[in-house]
Amino acid sequence: MIAMCAMAVFGMSVNTAAQPVIDPDFTPAMGPFGFTTQGLGASPSYGEPSLRLANDGQHAIVCTPGSDDQGNGGVQYWYSANDGNNWNHSISSYPGGGGDCGLDILPNGRILDADLAITESGINYSDDWGATWSSGSPAGTEQDRQWLAHSDDGSIQYLVYHDFVVEGEFISHSTDGGQTWTTSAPSQYFVNSVDQVSALPILLGGHAGSSASIFDQGVNTFSGPLLVQGNDMYVVYSISDVESNLNPQQGIPPYGPVRALVVAHSNQGGLTGTWTNVLADVATIQGVDESVEGTMFPWGFLDPAGNVYVVFASTRDDPSLQHFHEYYVVSTDKGMTWSDPVRLDDLENSTGSTAYAAGAAVSPGVIDIAWYQAPDGTVADDTGVWTPHFAQVTGAAGASPQITRQAITTVPNHAGGICLQGILCGFAPGSSDRSLLDFFQLEVNPVTHKALIAYADNFRLGVNDNGDKIGEVVVARETGTAPAPPPAAPEVVTQLPDTSAFAPAGQGLLLVAAGLLAPPLLMAGVRRRRKPRSPS
Repeated sequence: MIAMCAMAVFGMSVNTAAQPVIDPDFTPAMGPFGFTTQGLGASPSYGEPSLRLANDGQHAIVCTPGSDDQGNGGVQYWYSANDGNNWNHSISSYPGGGGDCGLDILPNGRILDADLAITESGINYSDDWGATWSSGSPAGTEQDRQWLAHSDDGSIQYLVYHDFVVEGEFISHSTDGGQTWTTSAPSQYFVNSVDQVSALPILLGGHAGSSASIFDQGVNTFSGPLLVQGNDMYVVYSISDVESNLNPQQGIPPYGPVRALVVAHSNQGGLTGTWTNVLADVATIQGVDESVEGTMFPWGFLDPAGNVYVVFASTRDDPSLQHFHEYYVVSTDKGMTWSDPVRLDDLENSTGSTAYAAGAAVSPGVIDIAWYQAPDGTVADDTGVWTPHFAQVTGAAGASPQITRQAITTVPNHAGGICLQGILCGFAPGSSDRSLLDFFQLEVNPVTHKALIAYADNFRLGVNDNGDKIGEVVVARETGTAPAPPPAAPEVVTQLPDTSAFAPAGQGLLLVAAGLLAPPLLMAGVRRRRKPRSPS
């Protein structure tokens, strides 16, 4: 039984109580990597599970936005002290929150969670590995999809998010363990760069390796994670393009589908210095069909050698625009130039589909990636039966990557379509089923180097008496290790991008251009991304 939770207010503790250890619901080890799965129990809050692992290799935490079945809390947590073998449960609340959650674990063991309240994110923190929570101050301003990160030593904490007014990526920061945060310029910064005003849109020749045009970005900037390594900071985000934003046959104007993936980079810690915004991947044209490159929230990560990876689902090999496949691109020169996309799944074209992408590095040039896959059907129809899949790539930063792949389980996690249009799912063509929400997460244990995956499931528990799907978070653990092929030699990358000046929030020509686009569409932007809350 989950205890009642008091609503959090600034400076007060969030009262929580641990649930008894959740009854294990394992599936046996499967495939060359020996994945087992464990359901964490039926809950109305199961979509978009975020996951973090501590440096000790033992403590793990998962969160999902929304209340429990008693209407308690705005964020649900499941936490483990033994590498995901057993789990306990806790909850937190923040006034107006419950829209999204996002986790980070600092080197000293403090866990941070950003609870989206649209007007800001409320930062909750735990000093007992997730058992109880306290609330710090708000972080940032009006926003959607937020991600937490920290400097290598943990002395600076960062929150990156999509700002609704400027329609771009902003960074708020804290220097006191996440208790107080910046909420305005000049201590909060905008990652876009001035040269994006003059950069060529995709329609006129923008390509992977060139600067991302602000005119493609329009009102469609979808936040991916913030990556930090030394003085290098990267923000991964996806955009549509000018043509798609204005074409009702491709989207719902002014919202087009994702056409490109962008990586912003600063080599001076992000808060000072210069930024570049480079296209890491761009849509292909196949007859009259332009490919869809990723879904709303892209995923990126670094390996210990500093190589930058972006993983995504794309229709580039299937012109129907319904059959997605999984890919990654890599940069070996701090995001300046990018490899061609490498395909990960082994589906035949036009026979099935994948959806979403999550990944993390095991070691230099060795990466783990997970996605949902259906052997038949597409994301837009009701015939697909989906299961989570996994691949490990060796030589991932080189010219000849080697891929070992498997299904994580034989038990499906979803049946039917998977809508990739966010809040437009009730209006966009194709499936309107957004029950899994928009992403899931994979982490690699820093001690054992094995993968841990938290994903959404509304299949294996069946339906309730009303015929509604019963959902839960499922955790998959890697228990074995597949034989690894030798890594390939790294590619040599010589092309250099344009560089541009850094602009603090509220300053620069770029902000003027973006501001002209944004205000008439502000409330539409809120409706674009905000997910409905769980009943309370």
